[in-house]
Amino acid sequence: MRATGTGRSHPLHEPGAVRMNFDRIALSRRNLLKLSAVGLVAGGTTVTSGCNSSVKPVAEAGIIGRNGERVLPWSNWSGTQSCQPNERLLPRNEAELLDILKNANQTIRCVGSGHSFSALVPTDQTLLSLARLRGVENVDTTTGQADVLGGTRLSQLGKSLWEQGLSTINMSDIDSQSFAGAIATSTHGTGRELGTLSTHLRQMRFASTSGDIVDCSPDKNSDLFWAGGNHLGALGIMTRARIQADPAYYLKEHSWMMSAEEGLERAAELSRQHRHYEMYALPHSDYMLGISLDKIDPAEIPADVPPPSGDAYEAFRMMSNVIDYVPFARSWLVNYGASTVEPETRYGASHEIFGNLRDILFNEMEYSVPAEVGPQCLREILATIKKEKIPVIFPIEARYIQADDFWLSPFYKRDGFAISCHNFHDKDYKKYFAAIEPIFWKYDGRPHWGKIHTLSAKEFAARYERFGDFLKVRQEMDPQGRLLNDHLRKVLGSL
Repeated sequence: MRATGTGRSHPLHEPGAVRMNFDRIALSRRNLLKLSAVGLVAGGTTVTSGCNSSVKPVAEAGIIGRNGERVLPWSNWSGTQSCQPNERLLPRNEAELLDILKNANQTIRCVGSGHSFSALVPTDQTLLSLARLRGVENVDTTTGQADVLGGTRLSQLGKSLWEQGLSTINMSDIDSQSFAGAIATSTHGTGRELGTLSTHLRQMRFASTSGDIVDCSPDKNSDLFWAGGNHLGALGIMTRARIQADPAYYLKEHSWMMSAEEGLERAAELSRQHRHYEMYALPHSDYMLGISLDKIDPAEIPADVPPPSGDAYEAFRMMSNVIDYVPFARSWLVNYGASTVEPETRYGASHEIFGNLRDILFNEMEYSVPAEVGPQCLREILATIKKEKIPVIFPIEARYIQADDFWLSPFYKRDGFAISCHNFHDKDYKKYFAAIEPIFWKYDGRPHWGKIHTLSAKEFAARYERFGDFLKVRQEMDPQGRLLNDHLRKVLGSL
C-alpha cells in the first residue's frame, strides 16, 4: 500500500507540538509491523520486562563447560528467554546424533532458530542444534513430494522446492524458523481451507533417546505420527520428514485499509473469497488492514508493477515518541496515520510473497478460538484494550486456519481463528497479555505452544482429548525424561 498526503500538524495545543510527515507510509503486510514501530522509546528511556525462564543467564560471556571449553549462553530471538547450557552440541549427521542420545546422562533440549517466546528451549545442561542437518532431498516432481531435513530453514525450503518446480502448499509469514521447530509447535500460515505446516507431512523420522531411529506415517507407528505433528521436542529429535508440495505457483497480494467494523463483519466472507486472507486490527483506532493472497497465472502479472512504497519507520517512530508523552492523543494519531493509506498490490513467486522480514523485535501471545466466534473474540479484545487504556498500538494479527488431526495442534478437530497479540520487546507486555488471556479462555481458546501463555498441564488436558495419549507416546520415546525441561514439565505434567 502506498500512503498519500503531506505533513500536517496534529490538533494538540501544547507548546512545541510535533508536526509529522506521513507521506508514503506503507502499511503492507511486509512493513505493517513498523506501523507503530520501532521507536517506542521516548527520550532515550526504555522499559524492559523479563520473561526469562528459571534458568538464568550469567553475566560473563559463557562458562567453562563439561569438555573444558567455553560454552556461550543462549537467548531467543526477542531476548526474553535465555539460559546457560553446560554444553552445546552440533551433530554432523544422524549417526552422531544417535550416539549423543544413546550416551546422554543429562537433559537435552533441541534448538532451532529461537523464534519461540515460551520457554521450550532453556536448559542448563545440553543444548543441541540440527543446523548441520539441513537440505531438501529426494524431490519427486511426479508426486510432488520431498524429504526435508530437520535443521532446514523454512526460507531455504521454499527456494529449494522452487528450483525443482515446486512450492509449499502454504507457509508462515516468518520463514526463518527451522523446519523441525515449525512442526514442533504447529506453525501455520493462513487460509480457511489450508492447515498448518504439519498437514503437509506424509512421513516423519525421530531419533529416540535410546539411540534408535523410528519412522512413522499415518499407516506406520501412527500414534507417533499424530503426536509428532506437534511434538514440542519431547518425543525425540525429528531429523527429517517427507512433505507434500504443489506445482510451483505465483501469488498476488493485495492489501487495503477499511473500517474496523467492516473488517469484523466481513471477516468470514473475505476468508471464503480468497485462498489466503488475514487482518491486522489497529488498537485504539477505527481501522483494520485486510490482506488477501491468491494464485495468479504469471502471464497475468503486469509488466509495470510499481516498486513497493517506502516504509513507515521514521514517521511512526515520531508517532510512538509523541504517544509516550501525550497518551491521550494515541487514538487520534493512529487513526490519522491509517486514514492516509491507499491500497497496494504486489506479485511474486509463492515463497517470496509468503515470507516477510521481521526486523522489529517483539513478544507475542497467540490463541486460536473456534472459527465461528473468532471475529467476536477479536472485537472484545479491541474493546478491552480501549476500555482499560492499555498502552499498545502494535497491530493484532488474525487468521483463519483449517482443522487437522494432530493431537496437540491448536486446530485439532476444529477450524480455527488465530489471534496474535504483540508488544515490542522493550515494552512491558504483562498487563496487556494478562488483560486479554481470560478473553481467549472465554471463547475456548487454545494457545500457540511456542508463544506466551500461562496454562499448565491441567488446563491443557481439559482442552485436548488426546492429551493422555500424547503423554503415553512421550513416555515410550523418552522413558527417562531426558528431553524435558522445567517448562515442559509444567505444560505436560511431571513424570
